Amino acid sequence: MSNAQRLLELDSEFSGFQKHLRSNDDFPALVKDLRKQFEFLGEMGCYYYLYILGEKVPPQEEWQASLKK
Repeated sequence: MSNAQRLLELDSEFSGFQKHLRSNDDFPALVKDLRKQFEFLGEMGCYYYLYILGEKVPPQEEWQASLKK
């Protein structure tokens, strides 16, 4: 299945892709979900994607530090 197809499925299932994004409890859970749902999407790819979409993301330095734990 392609990423575009999966995005359309989630959009339909949640009556909007943004609703799907906001259905996650917190930022780490959201990143984990995105990485599970879409192929070839890493930690920084998720961060950048969500930043571009205008979703609330933690400061980059804070996010990088949390990944090292």
